[in-house]
Amino acid sequence: MQALNRTLLWNIAFRSFFLQASWNYHGMMNMGFLYALKPGLDKIYIEASDRQEAYKRHLEYFNTNPYFASTIMGVILNLEERFQKGEIGEDIIRDTKEGLMTAFAAIGDGLFWDSWRPFVAALALLLAFENFLITPILFLILYNIPHLILRFKGINLGYKMGTDVIHILPRFQIQRVREGLRYATLTLLCFLIPNYVNLHTPFLISHRLNEFFFFLEKIVQGIGASLAVALVSIAYHAKIDVLMISFLLMVSALLLHHWEILI
Repeated sequence: MQALNRTLLWNIAFRSFFLQASWNYHGMMNMGFLYALKPGLDKIYIEASDRQEAYKRHLEYFNTNPYFASTIMGVILNLEERFQKGEIGEDIIRDTKEGLMTAFAAIGDGLFWDSWRPFVAALALLLAFENFLITPILFLILYNIPHLILRFKGINLGYKMGTDVIHILPRFQIQRVREGLRYATLTLLCFLIPNYVNLHTPFLISHRLNEFFFFLEKIVQGIGASLAVALVSIAYHAKIDVLMISFLLMVSALLLHHWEILI
């Protein structure tokens, strides 16, 4: 019978929002990790001396993606219960925490920072061009939905399954999700170029009829958009980061505007 109920676990998940409040160069997120974990440790260990040892154990170095931290906390609380019962040794807790924080740091950073955030930002940019005044609010809501689900559901899964939680990760096809989000981001960015950028073409304006100019302008915009898609695809397959591609697109647009090619 596990000692911690859902209310207590959700309290710990809420405290995990302060994971980086005491960020430091020595232990990184260690103080925030212990702060979040403390209610669970207090429940597991009755003796003050046992609690103090547990506190010391979790004041050691800790650093991971903050959205996955609550899942790790659930696993650690599961192991602390088993340690309190004498089923495992202290080294199992340390090794598990070190392994999980490294794995989840790579998964979380790649999924949220490198894939989900650029996609939501590109979508928000599209809405902003359509003059949706609540775009910033929509951005925050959409971005945080998976984060909040993971933070509060993750701690329950981690506590219930213990180290077996690592086995359910392949079900989510995280690598495929990342690839899909990246392609979707690039698609949105390339859609924005021909639809929200006007080409400054003084030669066409000076020497062609108005109707013909608009026709040629659309052709030039289509060619430009196709070239942009091609270059972005090449850059992506060359392993250039999506955020870097977005930055280069922005810089290119600013330079072309400065040279009066784009308006």
